[in-house]
Amino acid sequence: MSLDDRDYMRTRPPPLGEWLRRWTAFHVVFALNVAVFFVQWGLQEAWLRDALTGEPIRPLGGLSLDELTSGHFWTPFSFMFVHSGWGAFLSSLLLLWMAGQRVQALYGGRNLVLIHALAGLFGAAVSLAVSAYALKSTSLVLMGASVPAMGLLLAYAVAMPEEEVPLLRLSLWRFARLLLAGSTLLGLLSWMGAFPEWMPNGAAVCFAHVGAGLAGWYFARSLGYGGVPAHLLNPPVSAGSVLRRRPEMARAQRPRRPVVEVDMEAVRRENPRNDPLVDLMKDEIDPILDKINDHGMGSLTDDERRALERASRRFLK
Repeated sequence: MSLDDRDYMRTRPPPLGEWLRRWTAFHVVFALNVAVFFVQWGLQEAWLRDALTGEPIRPLGGLSLDELTSGHFWTPFSFMFVHSGWGAFLSSLLLLWMAGQRVQALYGGRNLVLIHALAGLFGAAVSLAVSAYALKSTSLVLMGASVPAMGLLLAYAVAMPEEEVPLLRLSLWRFARLLLAGSTLLGLLSWMGAFPEWMPNGAAVCFAHVGAGLAGWYFARSLGYGGVPAHLLNPPVSAGSVLRRRPEMARAQRPRRPVVEVDMEAVRRENPRNDPLVDLMKDEIDPILDKINDHGMGSLTDDERRALERASRRFLK
């Protein structure tokens, strides 16, 4: 490769093929939402129109029981990329941008696609159930990227619960719980008829958010994230307590540690202030971050995930 072809020597944008190869799963999901919205709202294509007047009624691709019974089997997937207007589009993509990038970095592209799809499908199932059994309607249409984005947000919050939400003085876990509680409350109020005009299908949509969030939470927990902190699982033993061990374990001798020669002068030059956080990053966290960069978050062991969580708490103090 010549010097002119290297990234740091280029004066022109990279070729289209190389630029596309840099795309991650998050970029593809985000771009699909933008492309579908541009086609439907910019070009006014793919709309359901009135048979007599030709006036547009709503964008095609939304999910409802009537759509499924009409043979539109693709709507459980297409509804995740269709939006009812500019407000829903911007709010959904803001949530997707905030959570999707971090899920990509933490879990890897394959798990991001799985969380996005499973959260959307489970949220859709909850929405259809609420529409059929609670609202007694088969025509309520579900659409919007906010449903799978809620699953991504909960998966992100389980892995990094103490991270602060930008522009808000709230931890990520508290912010996610507030969104779930708000969706549940709005769904119940809409169910009871409190928002009959501007939220006619609010109950189904809000409960779809709750279902998607629970799906994202369960997926993250199935990978070993969250749970009881390590210091509660292994509480320190007080000085006056008696530790009972088996006789053979009590008689066992610890193996001698190998003698390792360390260049202390070189260590002091790298960390002149003797900062323990610098040592922690070099010894424990840097190899884990390299592993995430090469193989994704799903390749980490439970011990490595706990090490990341401990380091995160140390830096947030």
